Amino acid sequence: MRNGPTLFPLAPAHLAGIGAFQTAAALAFIDFRFAAIPLALFLLLCLAAPFFPGFGFFLPVVSRGNRDKGAVALTFDDGPDPSTTGRLLDLLAEKGVTATFFITGSRAAVHRDLVREIIARGHSIGNHTYHHDPILMLKSTRRLRGEITMTQSLLAEFGVRAFAFRPPVGITNPRLWRVLLEAGMYCVNFSLRAGDAGNRRIGGLSRKILRKAKAGDIILLHDAAPGPDFDTGRWLRETGSIIDGLREKSIGILPLADIIGRPVMAPGAGPDSPGNPAAAFYDFIAGSYDSERSARRLSPAAAAESALFEKNYLPLISRDHRVLEIGAGTGIYTIPLARRCREITAIELSRNMVTVLKNKASREGLSNIIFMNRDISDITPADQYDSVCAFSSFEYITDLGNLIRNLSMSIRPGGIIYFTTAHRSFFRFFTQIGNALRQGLWLHARTKNEVRKILSRSGFDGISVSTHAMKWPLLGGILLEAKAVKTGTGR
Repeated sequence: MRNGPTLFPLAPAHLAGIGAFQTAAALAFIDFRFAAIPLALFLLLCLAAPFFPGFGFFLPVVSRGNRDKGAVALTFDDGPDPSTTGRLLDLLAEKGVTATFFITGSRAAVHRDLVREIIARGHSIGNHTYHHDPILMLKSTRRLRGEITMTQSLLAEFGVRAFAFRPPVGITNPRLWRVLLEAGMYCVNFSLRAGDAGNRRIGGLSRKILRKAKAGDIILLHDAAPGPDFDTGRWLRETGSIIDGLREKSIGILPLADIIGRPVMAPGAGPDSPGNPAAAFYDFIAGSYDSERSARRLSPAAAAESALFEKNYLPLISRDHRVLEIGAGTGIYTIPLARRCREITAIELSRNMVTVLKNKASREGLSNIIFMNRDISDITPADQYDSVCAFSSFEYITDLGNLIRNLSMSIRPGGIIYFTTAHRSFFRFFTQIGNALRQGLWLHARTKNEVRKILSRSGFDGISVSTHAMKWPLLGGILLEAKAVKTGTGR
């Protein structure tokens, strides 16, 4: 993935640090001693933040789910354990409950049959490091990465790949997000726990949970015995009381993936993982992408893009055209193009997005879409197309010139390339910051001149480049629209 997304894990901690130093510099002009106040507050915040499991100070943390589901998710840490896990699985089956097990690699390597049974019974598995070192976050990035990747490698032996990672004791650090991005994972903590100290204090466990439980909670429990004299029967009764008590309160129990709207694990490892954080991000949100987009008003860039598509690109496509779309997503533009052209090849790096698109095409009865789940960064299509298009997907490409040159080979002479992408401008910078905070990736923005040069050098003429949305005098808008025609002698 030489030309893929640029990792840029920007967190609230970075912004807080910048603000602290700026405030300190300003206060220094009044009294140098005052400058220490914001710096000390920032330091205290950095020291305290890791111990608040739901506080996404160093990275985005999923710590609660959707309250509208009217349900909670049960999660069990530190197993598997032969003295407890098997009996817990029987209890969950009896109660009709699906849970998530955040397992430690060292235990899973020894108790492989239990891991297989967890999977066979329909439960999901998350990564809880290999050795469950409580002070792991104080150790090197190399050690942290090794703890996560060793467990991922072990899980691959069972035919699964975990997306959800829970740090030991719920403690995070500033280095964790980059490691998770590289692994195609995200951090899941919890919103409710009983302080059972790893099942060392199980007295009143159900009472403590039920007193505070509410819809949307991610409940932390443990399925490992702290010693040989552990009272497994009592622990199981407390766990059963939690399940029964939740139902008496009319609170359902759903799988973690349903509560948070993200996949917790998947069979095997797809071609897009673990090396592409953009693919992982869109895999996570694929199921809710369309509903979120329709539930809120489109951003100025998205609204402008939709209007430009209808006005400037769709009329160019005729019934006999073959179209290649780069970064098709869930098919927002693929479906209307498929209704209009002879055939469209939709390339999308997110496997889950492709699944959503396939379902849409099936419902529409469209059979002229060729689906390709692959990375677009260094693609060189073999076929010839009448048009190539992309909508807000080139921002993830580091070297756009190389990609456009490759794409030009697949466009017949007289064919059209059309795309929208981020335009480098004052307002766009703030959306780039926002994206880095959300995805941990830097979206590349280009100027009109850059895009013109790229198209010209790649064998196109009739080049038209303009900007739209939130336009500012002399600076242009935040969305760039480009259209060009492949020359007869082009590359």
